[in-house]
Amino acid sequence: MYRCYFIPNQCKDLFEAATFKTLVFENHGEKVELEVPELTPEMVSHVIETIKNQQQNYLRTLKTNDVIEVMDQAVQKWLNPQYELRQLAEQMLPVITGYDKEMVRLYISRYFRQFRKEKLQRMIDEDFPNPLILDEFRPRKSGGLYRAYGPELITHIFSGNVPALPLWSLTAGVLLKSATFGKVSSSEPLFSVLFAKTLREIDPQLAETIAIVSWKGGEVDLEKLSFSQSNAVIAYGGKEAIDQIKEKVPSHVSFHAHGHKVSFGMLTKECLAATKVWRTAKLAAHDVSWFDQQGCLSPHVFFVERGGKYGPREFAEMLANEMENFQSIHPRAALSEEEQHAIVSQRSSLEFESFESKTMNLIKSDGNTVWTVVYRELKTNNREELFPFSPLNRFITVIPVDNILEIKQYIRGIVGYIQSVGVGCSPQRLTSIISMLGDAGVNRICAVGSMPHPQPGWHHDGRFHLADLVRFCDVESSLEDQMDEFDPYRD
Repeated sequence: MYRCYFIPNQCKDLFEAATFKTLVFENHGEKVELEVPELTPEMVSHVIETIKNQQQNYLRTLKTNDVIEVMDQAVQKWLNPQYELRQLAEQMLPVITGYDKEMVRLYISRYFRQFRKEKLQRMIDEDFPNPLILDEFRPRKSGGLYRAYGPELITHIFSGNVPALPLWSLTAGVLLKSATFGKVSSSEPLFSVLFAKTLREIDPQLAETIAIVSWKGGEVDLEKLSFSQSNAVIAYGGKEAIDQIKEKVPSHVSFHAHGHKVSFGMLTKECLAATKVWRTAKLAAHDVSWFDQQGCLSPHVFFVERGGKYGPREFAEMLANEMENFQSIHPRAALSEEEQHAIVSQRSSLEFESFESKTMNLIKSDGNTVWTVVYRELKTNNREELFPFSPLNRFITVIPVDNILEIKQYIRGIVGYIQSVGVGCSPQRLTSIISMLGDAGVNRICAVGSMPHPQPGWHHDGRFHLADLVRFCDVESSLEDQMDEFDPYRD
């Protein structure tokens, strides 16, 4: 039994007297039991008051480089495979999420490398022309001075579909010297708590500005209380969840939603050359299989251009082979009955269709649903079939096109919802492809094989990661010019 929450030490007595409930997770033949407190409005109010006071008395007085140093030390601890809390995460997260143990281990190493000192500095430099404006008033090029202030308190509604994903949101708040009130997902409530404990090991006073707790989504009293006391709310979730949260956020509180998005891949004929096609298939299989397509960065479709040494249909077969190889190394998580039914139902429909059509081929794992590849030629005059959404859990559709720039016809129904596009292309075709995708509203374009792993400083949902959260204060040059008139030492 592990008590899974994090609060300031000043609130410890209040929580020790609380009622606790047990969350039970079973996967891989193992069981994890997490004990979480059942919150009351009194507990939430006390925690928020405490972390806001500590933010005013300590965190906001730190320099940005001091905060980065603390975060970097925490990251260095997590990059050490022998670190106690990392070992606990590697032991518990696969049981909690159902994901393959080795995949979780590899992901932690790869993910945390994106939060080293120089990466955090780059994240700030990406958003602010002069990072010192987070610490003091700085000169503006147009005259006068300006400074950026982070929110006093940010409430974070964390996502649980990918382990450790809350680190993005949590890091943003800490870098802006904001107090953190985090609500974890019931599907993965552990990681944020463990990372907050690491911060306490390094800087106990900074950790007093952080609270990580759990409650069932939709608890009106708790949500209205936390939202009304915040300066900003950052929420991750599906459309329905985001809409429900938005209704409860007061008008004076800024709301930053990261809702449902769709991603896809595209490969030009050069990627299907004899010496490159298997490598391309392996990279595509990685994008599809990593964390079972649960993130918004995972592709639903790969558009593949005709005219290469191998055709799109042959590529689909190679992709299936590489997905089988990935499955043998990193088995897919166990599915719920609903998830299993979604795949079986879609497979059945496609299989029936394939008997009557030579333009569709269903390639599937034998005796189970661990991976599915659909090769499908679509008619662009049929709007309903232009972009076939995946039921997820390693289910991908390969669509052939004569010219890769033709995909504009297929994605017109999802413009505004496109998150990432994984691209495989030659240097000669890069400019035309990224121009087309940028015009179509794509937020992130990356190399095929790297779709689940965004680089630090990327503009999530096409927005600034940090600058969207701050308040700027401008001092106009008129004050600078006039103040000399009142200088007692002026001749």
